[in-house]
Amino acid sequence: MRGVPGRLPVLEETRRSAAFALFVRAALDLLPLWAGAIPSGMAYGVAARTAGLGPWETQLMSVVVFSAPGQVAAVSLLAMAAPVGLLVATVMAVNAQLLLLGVAVARQVALSRAQSLVAAWFLTDGAYGVVAARGQLSLPALLGAGVSMFVAWNLGTAIGAALGGVVADPRRLGIDLIVPLTFLAVLVPLVRTRAAVIVALVSGVVALLLARVLPVGLAVLGAGLAGSASGAWSVRSEEDPGAAGRGHGGIRR
Repeated sequence: MRGVPGRLPVLEETRRSAAFALFVRAALDLLPLWAGAIPSGMAYGVAARTAGLGPWETQLMSVVVFSAPGQVAAVSLLAMAAPVGLLVATVMAVNAQLLLLGVAVARQVALSRAQSLVAAWFLTDGAYGVVAARGQLSLPALLGAGVSMFVAWNLGTAIGAALGGVVADPRRLGIDLIVPLTFLAVLVPLVRTRAAVIVALVSGVVALLLARVLPVGLAVLGAGLAGSASGAWSVRSEEDPGAAGRGHGGIRR
């Protein structure tokens, strides 16, 4: 088997090149969401400085927590001098939907423990949505999209922290609507089957209802579970349309 050992480095280099290409493509695909992530990061930075955090503390939270709703909730509680336990519980609650995203990633991508930790650090709704819209999930694509969002969020934070109270809340301009509108643009092309339509409708209705009584993260998590259940039911009914009318003692033909 001459020549085989010499081809192994070439194959490895090819795999690395393909992985890097996926990383770059996903990072670029996420650029439209920067238009919403940077202003939202600025809004958080301004709010954090107003609540009494220094510029380095404000930036460190974006690096470590990396969650728009979680950080905004934390800053609001800090301004009210809320207990640390309540602050931590609130941040976990508003990010509960990430548990569902983590399960979805784990079912489609085989990851080592170290890779799982890195992927979880950069996992966001936006990164997952953009990568899922492209097709099968992969670690390089998830990291590319996640790192892209991480850069945008921290860039916005740095701008907001530097300006402090000099600028008004950017959300008053309605710029934060860009993010949900971009998500809608990502979602619509994916709704191509009856099951997908049912999932989208059930998830949307449940999310709207739960958001009235629960934190956003828990509402999204509940909507995701309801959508998953309705999707499983729809797919099963399509694959076995005669399930409800089986006779002869329930024996399949």
